[in-house]
Formats: sequence, structure tokens, C-alpha cells
Amino acid sequence: MVIFLVLIASGCVTRNYDSNMELGKSQLNEENYLEAHEAFELAYKEAKTPEARELMDLSGFLASGMKKYDEQDFESAKRDFEEATAYKAKYREGKLMVSKAAEMQPVSGSATIEAVEGNDEVEPAEEATVDEPIESKVQDEAATDTKGEEGSKDSVSALSKSQAEKLVKDYVDMENFPELHIEYDHDAEKGDYIFHVFELDEPSQKSGHKTTWGWYGVNKKTKEVYEVM
Repeated sequence: MVIFLVLIASGCVTRNYDSNMELGKSQLNEENYLEAHEAFELAYKEAKTPEARELMDLSGFLASGMKKYDEQDFESAKRDFEEATAYKAKYREGKLMVSKAAEMQPVSGSATIEAVEGNDEVEPAEEATVDEPIESKVQDEAATDTKGEEGSKDSVSALSKSQAEKLVKDYVDMENFPELHIEYDHDAEKGDYIFHVFELDEPSQKSGHKTTWGWYGVNKKTKEVYEVM
């Protein structure tokens, strides 16, 4: 009788664990990270498996980061995304969440800078003194124009293919995913570099099959990295 009751309890635990894990993964597909976190937390309480712990932790970071981002608490959101990006994920859903966090991290950082700049008070321009010679003003303006032209030339200097590849590696955080590989594919119509990031495990190496992780573009002028849909 005792053995029979134990078997029944074990079956219930397995069913509850499986159903919560399935629910959590379906919520991840909809990017409902809070609901996914709650489901993975219930699954972890049923059976403390490494997969449930990983997905519970990462969905928690993303849920918190997204909430703070919506509340315009960009500094705190950036910390949550950094925590998720640094996570050593082993499972497919975990790696996808790490990739999402890496995507959100620079976005939240840019939003932080914009918020700070928006709060800065604009200082009134200094009035030119009446006694300042006109010739001196012309020379100063010419020097300013020259510096502006030099800065403009620097900003549009071409980005090399190897530099663009390193930007993509940092964007994807490939250092934490040794199974990932990257290769240049082509130049887009607008001139952006397009790179292919893919997995190549041992079975794939024998068959030559590549499992795509993602396609990424790099703007040669702005150095912006983006996902190619």
C-alpha cells in the first residue's frame, strides 16, 4: 500500500512538473516573461532539475528587466539584462533568453543616456563682447568649421569586415557560447555587412549541417548591429 501511494505521488509530481514546464515554454514564445517565470517556479518546486532552475532564473531576470524598462527605470533594467547576458545557459530556451537580454542591454543603455541628456539644463549661450575684434570672430568660426569637417570625415570612415565581425561576436556574446560560429555572408543592398551565426556540434560537423542561431547586419557608418529578420 505504501509503495502504491508513493508511485501515485511520484506520477502526480511528474505530471505537474511537465505541465508547468510546457506552460512556461509556451509563455516564452509569446515573450510573456513574468507568466513564464511563475510557471517555471512551480515546476522547480515539483522537481529541482537544472533545466527548471535555469529557465526560472533567466525568465525572472527578463521579467524584471522588461518591467523596469517600461517604468523608464533604465539603469535598473540594464543591470537585470546584464545579469541575464552573463548567465551560462545550457538549454535551448535559456540560450534564446540570453540572446534576448543581449539585445535589450544596449537598448536600455541608450535609453539611460537619452534620459540623462534630456534632464540636463541647457546653458544660455554666451553673448559676444562688443569689444571683440571682428577678425578674431571670423578666425574662430573658421577653426570650428574645420574641426567639424574632420569629425564628419572620421564618423563616416569605412568599417572593416573584421571589425564588424567582432561587433557581432560581442553583440551575441559568443565568448559564452563556444559551440557558436560566425561567417561573413554578403553585403546588403544598402552596403551593410551581413553575418551568419550558427551552431556546429559534433554530429553536425560530420554531416556538414549548420543550425542557424541568427543573421546579423552591421551598419558600416554607425557601427550599429541588428538582427536580420
